[in-house]
Amino acid sequence: DVARYCENCTSILANVFVPGNAEAVSVTFGKGLFEVLNNNVPSKQQFIFGLNLGQDDVQFPLAEVVAAEKYLKSERLRSFELGNEPDFYNVQRPDGWNVQIYARQVVDWISQIQKATNRSLSIQLGALAQEPIYMGNFSLVELSEMGVAATIGTVTSLSDHTYPFSICDCGCTLSNIYFQIYWHLSTATRAALVSLPNLMNHMNTIQYFSQWTTEIAAAKSQSIPFVMGETGSVSCHGKERVSNSFGAALWSIDYMLHGAVLGMESVYFHAGTPFYYSMWQPVVYNNTPATVWPT
Repeated sequence: DVARYCENCTSILANVFVPGNAEAVSVTFGKGLFEVLNNNVPSKQQFIFGLNLGQDDVQFPLAEVVAAEKYLKSERLRSFELGNEPDFYNVQRPDGWNVQIYARQVVDWISQIQKATNRSLSIQLGALAQEPIYMGNFSLVELSEMGVAATIGTVTSLSDHTYPFSICDCGCTLSNIYFQIYWHLSTATRAALVSLPNLMNHMNTIQYFSQWTTEIAAAKSQSIPFVMGETGSVSCHGKERVSNSFGAALWSIDYMLHGAVLGMESVYFHAGTPFYYSMWQPVVYNNTPATVWPT
């Protein structure tokens, strides 16, 4: 939601950062990005390509779809995802933003893009960030009752995001990095709960993810796979000696197996070069050599 495509730009990626934020607040990418995605991954690797909904201009995602269809190998593209964590658009949208407005905009934009490109788009719908116990009606359940997926047509999956622990409050910045208030506690209190024993506690995992049963059921009722589209151990990029530990690897296995029992079709772990919950750091960063973490 901070990215835009530039057809004539020579750089693969141009990122703009602000102090204290490890994620770019503005990203411009050129056709070279698709060359990287085509040629530097395993032969059967596929991508869910994110489209910019946050800037509230349909020309952004339209340009991205046109470029992806033109430069990305067709076997690489699994689906598109329009918007990232739209239930937390309290900065990008004026007062009154709700699930009904979101649904109308998504249906309208996808229709516009399909007409402009003369293509039927495969879509991963949702990417919602709030925990189900706090969601209210901005949920996959509500989108199911509204018939949004059926209206769109080709929906490959329904997606939520979550992190069972957190070391930050809502990051309401232009970078669109939002994290919900964990257990309604203060930042200090929630951060104190972040420990390897608490992360690895199987009963904690069972209790936390039990709240997704209704979201998974909503997907199943439409015969659409439910996926946890972004996740990790601790929001705001993890915690050192917790997220980058062998214990976190064991938790990940427990999480995925339990998710499968609940009915999650896939689990996608968030990653980034300086993030503690990444499985590896591929390049030198802050004088720390490239490394593979215990996770």
